[in-house]
Amino acid sequence: MHSVLNNSDLNSAELSIETLIARLQREKSAREQAEELLENKSRSLYQANEALKKVAENLEGQRQQLNTILDHTVTGILLVNDRLNVVQSNKSANEMFGLMQDDLLDLNVLDLFERSKAIERLINIKLKSGSDDIQFEAVARLNGEGAFPAEVGISTIVKPDGRRAMVWIIHDITRRRRDEAKRKELEKELSQAQKLEALGTLASGVAHEINTPIQYVGDNMRFLGESLQEIVSLLELFQNNAGAEQIRSKTEEADIDFLLEEIPQAIEQSLKGLEQVAGIVKAIKEFSHPGQEGHANVDLNEVINTTLTVTRNQWKYVAEIDLELEENLSKIPCNKGDINQVLVNLIVNAADAIAECRNKDLGRIAIKTSEADGWLTIEVSDTGCGMPKDIQDRMFDPFFTTKDVGKGTGQGLAISYNIIRTKHKGEILCESQQGKGSRFIVKLPISPDTIGQLEVLR
Repeated sequence: MHSVLNNSDLNSAELSIETLIARLQREKSAREQAEELLENKSRSLYQANEALKKVAENLEGQRQQLNTILDHTVTGILLVNDRLNVVQSNKSANEMFGLMQDDLLDLNVLDLFERSKAIERLINIKLKSGSDDIQFEAVARLNGEGAFPAEVGISTIVKPDGRRAMVWIIHDITRRRRDEAKRKELEKELSQAQKLEALGTLASGVAHEINTPIQYVGDNMRFLGESLQEIVSLLELFQNNAGAEQIRSKTEEADIDFLLEEIPQAIEQSLKGLEQVAGIVKAIKEFSHPGQEGHANVDLNEVINTTLTVTRNQWKYVAEIDLELEENLSKIPCNKGDINQVLVNLIVNAADAIAECRNKDLGRIAIKTSEADGWLTIEVSDTGCGMPKDIQDRMFDPFFTTKDVGKGTGQGLAISYNIIRTKHKGEILCESQQGKGSRFIVKLPISPDTIGQLEVLR
């Protein structure tokens, strides 16, 4: 018995086959797309992997290059964590502190320096103030015995997790300190040479100043010697019981009334002359003495009077002195010899400026001292011929001078500038008007607080 397929069954079979074919085509297309996507992803991953390899190679090359640079630099470099423990160091740091690499494990960076508590306080103060860069000088310790001066710079790094790390950059400044000591010694010798040069220039005038009182002291001594002989002759007559007429005649001959009146005056005048000579000699001694190292409390008014004594013969023929010295002026920590030298330069320059352009009348040199806001001020002004603007800009340059050849070395104002600005942290300024005169203003701090010098580690 055979079954017969009608048209409906045939149509259903055809639809099933078409559905299967469509499904197969979709699956094939999906598979091809997946394979293409997988191929693209594989290619991308391969390219990314190759790129990462190149980045890794570059990073490794940079790391090796950085390590090479760090190990060959003469500066010691330490990487320090937030607990101040040394994490990494370069070769120079190890050699600088005499350390092996194993010595750095759990080493606190503060143990490498003297006065570590002061350094720690300084770092905390700077960090609290928001400063990321810290600089100071300290004494570093060698591993074992010995120490060396070091200049330290600290830069802070904030990591992604918020922790703070530090890079310590350390310079051994032993050679610089030695060079600075030599430079200071040379400056001291130059200053002393300039001082003696100025004293040599003043020598003839000082000799004249001493010669005048010495002359009248000598004249008075001769007068007293002759008078003493007359008095002794009269006393011998009394001792020999001479007659009244003989004594009266000798008294009139010796002019005893005149002697009794003149002898006390001659003695008083001689004592004043000797005091004047002693004052000049003392002033010269103070001026020419090299002076002690460091600073001592000094009365500026006394220094000014000493300087005027030494320089008197330089200014007395060309100018009169106007003094306006503030009473009860605070004593100032300074080098007396240095300040004395500055004043000599200013007063002699003022006298030379007046002599250069004065008429018959004497000029005027005014010296004033004052105190305000923690500063002592000395003003030295003159009625000389002043200076043009281009000279004012160069007046403190070494070896610059407006004087004729042989009359000036150009070192006076340059040395004065160095003494005031560098050695005493003060100011020296000049106001000058051509044809009317000049005024030099010297400002000196009474204490380190005046100039804001808080030297935590010195």
